[in-house]
Amino acid sequence: TPTPCAGPRRREDQAVGPQAECCAVSWTGGKDCNLALLAAWRDASLRVAALVVFRPEGAVFRAHPLCLMEAQAASLGLPLVHVVIPRDPPSYKEAYVRGIRRLREQHGVRVLATGDMDLVGTMARNWIEECAEAAGVRAFLPLWQVDRASLLRRLLAERFLVFFSCVKSPWFEAGWVGRQLDAAAVSELETLAAQPEAPAAAGSGEQVKPLDLGGERGEYHTMCLDGPLYGRRVAVTLTQPLELESQPGQREGERWWT
Repeated sequence: TPTPCAGPRRREDQAVGPQAECCAVSWTGGKDCNLALLAAWRDASLRVAALVVFRPEGAVFRAHPLCLMEAQAASLGLPLVHVVIPRDPPSYKEAYVRGIRRLREQHGVRVLATGDMDLVGTMARNWIEECAEAAGVRAFLPLWQVDRASLLRRLLAERFLVFFSCVKSPWFEAGWVGRQLDAAAVSELETLAAQPEAPAAAGSGEQVKPLDLGGERGEYHTMCLDGPLYGRRVAVTLTQPLELESQPGQREGERWWT
């Protein structure tokens, strides 16, 4: 079980203006939501009050373990609010809207920040923005359509401690799991992303899109253990990579490790 390390540090003071709106940050614990939190923290028009995990009922978060999110929240000094999305709801969107509406009514949230960078799949609009609007809450998207290389450089410049928590073929192999996202890893990611077309997964004749350098299409996932807003580093014990099979969205011949 991950726990914050001993030796608390002074956190960066939040920039809160006189008319600041109550803000929550959509949370997975990865690099992008940590950068979104940092942007909201430094925005004087916002007062960050909570982290929010949208959790499908009964789901097991392998790439973003809930126990690690709780340890992050403790180090950040912010509550982690769980919004449970019922299993097989009549309307998936309405389930999100109701959850966000409860954030507004029960926690006073007026702004919901997300680390989303781009549209994914067949989306015509950002999901959080669309659901938040229906719930009477404004979305804050500080990373929207950001240059991916600059985003990774920002992580290094802000001295975030980030590890790969899940990787997928054909771009990666199991050895990437547990690896730190450092300058050497960024350089290798840039090399992978420069390839015009990824090789087909074994057993599939289908070619796949080039690697999104930020992993926005789910090619890889990360977890953050330290950063400028953390009171102390979160300690974890790394184990051997576990291969996942028959996961929702996993294509034939594709291999996933966490």
